[in-house]
Amino acid sequence: MTQALKLSAEIIKLQEDIASLKQELGKVIIERDEMLNTVKPNLEAEYQKKIGYKELERMETEITARRYKRQVELIRAAVNRQESIEENRIEKQLDDEFQEWYKKINEQYQKVKEAEDRLNSLMSDDQNIEFKKLYRQLVFKLHPDLNPNQTKDEENLWHRIQLTYKSGDLEEMRSLMIILETQDSSIELPSSKDILEKQQTKLAKQIQKIINNMSELKQGFPFNIAGKLADKAWVNTKVEEIQEQINQWQEKCEHYEALIKALLVIKETRIN
Repeated sequence: MTQALKLSAEIIKLQEDIASLKQELGKVIIERDEMLNTVKPNLEAEYQKKIGYKELERMETEITARRYKRQVELIRAAVNRQESIEENRIEKQLDDEFQEWYKKINEQYQKVKEAEDRLNSLMSDDQNIEFKKLYRQLVFKLHPDLNPNQTKDEENLWHRIQLTYKSGDLEEMRSLMIILETQDSSIELPSSKDILEKQQTKLAKQIQKIINNMSELKQGFPFNIAGKLADKAWVNTKVEEIQEQINQWQEKCEHYEALIKALLVIKETRIN
């Protein structure tokens, strides 16, 4: 009898530890998800708004200059071979050669546009508090790390929750909570000491893994410039640096444009 009581006490202690670890795991999961799905995109959007738009202008000017340079090479080659300069053919060749460059410009443009849309559609403080509260409740009830024995319906519901969290849709999050509340809650059966100990170890490892992951994330972009983005002097200096690069590429554009005109004049002179 004494041994049975002692074993029961051990199991109770393990269950209490596991409950505590689940709370801690839920907490770090929510913190990591907040970093990845809210803080990170918001910082990226802020970066695009303050600096990215200028990087887009630099890319456009650089690609224009590089295209002009390539155009000079093609025209010069035709002049040297005393061939007629077919401008339409040259333009078509340039379009083909610079497809990857234009793709990069479009990608950067989309980043700037999406950043503007995101910053214009942020939730109010009250909405944000409600959104986080709902997500927290759903995490503890459905996250697979905290609820490994999910049904297929619960898996599908969790997938919808993840998509909703990433999109920041408060109305959909409210709807998902209603769906969950209408479902029957499962009853967790008691486990043996060995199973509980394994679960305890697994939870502790999961917690540490997520903490390490968050630590690594904080070292990289955009978390490593969060403070700088709030510094107007740093932002202005960054924008000025990019503007100087734009000016340099613009000078090259003007230089190559002048060369193109000169080469065309030489070609016309030779023809006449």
